[in-house]
Amino acid sequence: MVFRSLRLSKCVISVKKKRILRVACIQNNAGNDPLANLKKLETLTVQALARRPDVVALPEAFLWRGSDRQMTEISDRWLLPALNYFKEIARKKGTAFLLGGIPERTASKHKSYNTAFWIAPNGRIRTKYQKIHLYDVSLDSKTTFKESTYIASGRSIRTVPIDKYRAGLSICYDLRFPELFRRLTASGAQIIFLPANFTAKTGKAHWRVLLKARAIENQVFMVAPGQVGRHPVSGVLSYGHSMIINPWGDVLAEASGHREEIIWADLDMNFQARLRHSFPVLKHQKRSFLMG
Repeated sequence: MVFRSLRLSKCVISVKKKRILRVACIQNNAGNDPLANLKKLETLTVQALARRPDVVALPEAFLWRGSDRQMTEISDRWLLPALNYFKEIARKKGTAFLLGGIPERTASKHKSYNTAFWIAPNGRIRTKYQKIHLYDVSLDSKTTFKESTYIASGRSIRTVPIDKYRAGLSICYDLRFPELFRRLTASGAQIIFLPANFTAKTGKAHWRVLLKARAIENQVFMVAPGQVGRHPVSGVLSYGHSMIINPWGDVLAEASGHREEIIWADLDMNFQARLRHSFPVLKHQKRSFLMG
């Protein structure tokens, strides 16, 4: 009987270990030279892989930050080389990669999508997500953004399998639209990735509170790698503070706001399952009310 108990105990521990997903977020300071950025990312990627994560996530604009007018040129010259570079690493290491946001030319000569690519551990692109919500805002009289001038809006949500679980994809400004995250959760997402390039001004005010809100209200893990440092063309400072947050709203890991670095966290999927069972807010939502 004692022997059986020991075997059962070991089995339970083994099952629990399998319900842990380790994620790494790379926080980088991209300039307007894609090759130089890739060289720096090579070092950061080696560091990120040192703890054998299941997924390595890169921020929005990880490959390039420059003049918006160059987007289609960057897509034509650098999209395939960048994808092939990370596909090879994924295949060799057996690790999934989320490439947070890179210009992908549309049928038009004048616009690109802001696209996040999910590369599976076998080195193949499993899915891609084209950013839906575009950042057309004025922070003040001197600082105005109009992404829609050069970027086309995506139209579809995307989820992707990760081990036995499912992840949802979003990008930066999407964070302000809770209905997107509810749809991702309704589609089975247990983890939602949000690669970003938040400005220091909006990040200081809203980054943490919005990430925690999306995690809590959907009982999901939020994995949010961010850009850091000053944009080489606009001079706008990015916020950094890449974060990994659990479904209760606890911050599991957070980067600084001033340097390139890596953060890691182990996502306890048992914790999420217990929370969703004991605190079933997702089952309590009134679908008839939401649909009018």
